[in-house]
Amino acid sequence: MQVIQDTPARLVLEDRPWLLGSVLIIGILVLLALALALSGETLWLTAGFGLAAALLAVCFAVFVQHVIVIFDRDAEALVIRSRSLMGQGERTIALSDIIAAEVETSRSTSTTNTGSRTSSITHRAVLATRSGPIPLTDIFSSGSGAEIDAAAINRWLRVPAAEGKGQSSRLT
Repeated sequence: MQVIQDTPARLVLEDRPWLLGSVLIIGILVLLALALALSGETLWLTAGFGLAAALLAVCFAVFVQHVIVIFDRDAEALVIRSRSLMGQGERTIALSDIIAAEVETSRSTSTTNTGSRTSSITHRAVLATRSGPIPLTDIFSSGSGAEIDAAAINRWLRVPAAEGKGQSSRLT
């Protein structure tokens, strides 16, 4: 996620997974081109490439989501909006229900063909609320983005409400 606006009155974070979407689109196009190029030679190979392209298209529809998270002191609410090929949604939560932002970590381990084990650690920002944790995105990612997001949210939540009300918004 990226901080789009950070004022005492409003904090806006946005996640636009351009890299993931671009990689999936390129993969779909390459597989479709291979399927078309081989369409006159072998039916099973053409069908295999077509099926692989369809699988990547499903991954695109499910995993590529545009998410906007808006913390608004004037409205005393948090709004999480998401949009993908599967549809769009919006969730509103009272700011008073939010305790803090945290980082959720996922660890996965796999074994390669040579028998060596590899592991990966991915993260996502999660809001701790009175009714339980609320993830800001469905997707975990590597890097320090989740920690940066959680720190920005926690910093914004600590700003006294009197400082946040009535001030004009500005983009940063």
